[in-house]
Amino acid sequence: MIYKLSDGTRVRAISVRDEAGTVEFETYRFTPEKETLSVTYLNGDEAKDYLRTLSVLDSIRFVEQYGAGPEVLANTGRPFRVGMVAATVTTVAALAVTLAPDAQAPGHPSLSDVTSAPVVTPSPNTPSPYRPEPRETERTNRGGKRETLTPSPSPSIAKPSTTPATKRPIAKPPADIRVSFYRDCSSNPQPCIDAGTLTMYAGNILAGHNYDGYQWLSRVPVGRTVRVISGPLAGTYTVYGHHYVDRQGGAIPTFPGGPDLVLQTCEGDGTGFSLLRRR
Repeated sequence: MIYKLSDGTRVRAISVRDEAGTVEFETYRFTPEKETLSVTYLNGDEAKDYLRTLSVLDSIRFVEQYGAGPEVLANTGRPFRVGMVAATVTTVAALAVTLAPDAQAPGHPSLSDVTSAPVVTPSPNTPSPYRPEPRETERTNRGGKRETLTPSPSPSIAKPSTTPATKRPIAKPPADIRVSFYRDCSSNPQPCIDAGTLTMYAGNILAGHNYDGYQWLSRVPVGRTVRVISGPLAGTYTVYGHHYVDRQGGAIPTFPGGPDLVLQTCEGDGTGFSLLRRR
């Protein structure tokens, strides 16, 4: 579902595959090409409340553009009740308080300017949506004895899916980068990445396919702050450099500077990385 807001931005809301109740919100605009402003993951009641807020803002934009009354239904085929806006302003106000960005995020609007409010991102204090994956290196039989499985082979760079995909240019990273959802698939990351999910593997690498909206991961500007809200990688990081290898797959390269966090995606026929150090 795509919502059009009064300030010219759009929000694309799509359910994350294999993660019931989790919704990816991508905020972008066309200037004239598509420019991604932020990518946020919410689940449960947070996702539902945010979707309701987007519906109200989209409806306000519609009334401003087309007016209201029976003639609107006749001309556009899209009915709208103005009273719904007044009835939901309180809900928007309450939700804006809980979802407002922190002091380091871009300035957020006042409630008096709700018709042009940009999409907000969750506070770092938002309850953690991280769900650890079950360990696959050991299992317990019915007798209670724990049996150790054969360890996985040495990790390698996650490769692109064999499914053909449209090539996309490297997108401009969001101004405020907060990672609030990812999957820990260290034992077998490829299926998780192919499912379109931001995926952790090799202890400190977060990877995603460039054609699933993560093409900006390898080119986050030096000095940019990245916040990981939950999970084993939770913390605040700063980008100090980039790395590139002219292949997809194979052994994980030695990264210069000993990064605490690495962001990875494909670039053309190779693989690009943003290197980050914990603050």
